[in-house]
Amino acid sequence: MMSSVRSFAVPGTLVALLAAVPATPPATTPAPPVAAAPAPAATTPAPAAPAPAAPPSPVSGIRNKVSAADLLSAESILEVHRETHGENAQWLAGLGWLARGALLLGDTAKASRYAAQLRRECATRLQQGPPLEKNRDVEGPLGAAIEVQAQLVEQRRGRAAAAEFVRGELAANRGPAAFRSRLQKRINLLTLVGRTAPELQRDGPTGAPVPSLASLRGHPVLLFVWAEWCADCKAQAASLAKVLERHRADGLACVTLTRRYEESDSALVVETARADSVWRAVYSGLGDVRHAVSTASMVEYGGSSTPTFAFIDRGGIVRGYTPTRLTEEELERALQPILR
Repeated sequence: MMSSVRSFAVPGTLVALLAAVPATPPATTPAPPVAAAPAPAATTPAPAAPAPAAPPSPVSGIRNKVSAADLLSAESILEVHRETHGENAQWLAGLGWLARGALLLGDTAKASRYAAQLRRECATRLQQGPPLEKNRDVEGPLGAAIEVQAQLVEQRRGRAAAAEFVRGELAANRGPAAFRSRLQKRINLLTLVGRTAPELQRDGPTGAPVPSLASLRGHPVLLFVWAEWCADCKAQAASLAKVLERHRADGLACVTLTRRYEESDSALVVETARADSVWRAVYSGLGDVRHAVSTASMVEYGGSSTPTFAFIDRGGIVRGYTPTRLTEEELERALQPILR
């Protein structure tokens, strides 16, 4: 806040009196001694004011209303947030969920309108701020807009057209690994089943070696895409262990796939140790499985949602692709086509 300086006018009479006072006292009147000014007392600096809390996010409220099939209330939540806090990052995320919610509830007109609005808002922010590779505020909403538009294209023109649309977006928007994984997940949902499973890729000459899927031909293969911090992955461990043990005699092989999320060498060392610790503590019941750590393959298998499963038959063909957590019953059902 800017401080204001207030000026005071001096009355004319007082000015005259001040002008009549001699500059020095008369010689016959000794000047009184001037006392030394006391030293200023030591002061303790005031504590710094705490940083203002981030505005509350409207996302949880929007999701709750969408899950109750109440799109109108979800729209109102976002409107109130905008009026209170402006079109900030939380508002942009909420708009992404509103587009997804409209599509989920079958209102394709609103889904299309919100997705188009979201694209415009993201484009404006990318023009004014950091690029997509470093813009976390835009990465998620832009991915949501593209996914909604892809599903609308699928409804209107079919799976092939939708896949081609997303490939074009992936080529035009070179975002971070999480963003590329998200778009690749949508492509995989449209095209991966019925194709030969993509071979696992090593991350350059210094990357960790990865197991070969080709070497497992003749075995049904369950590919489990996970992240060490993923709560849904950890919750999946018990049912996954039961299913693997049940079908070990059928030759079922399991390959796990994850990536490292840290960038600096020191942080990578810590992350690797933490991932190893989590695996021993949570997933030891899976027994002897093959492990792959590869950002390239994580992107190719669309590992933006964890856990993700790919079900690969004895000939190396993908027979199922599920980017979500599964019950033991659903996991068993999904395995049946590759166990034959």
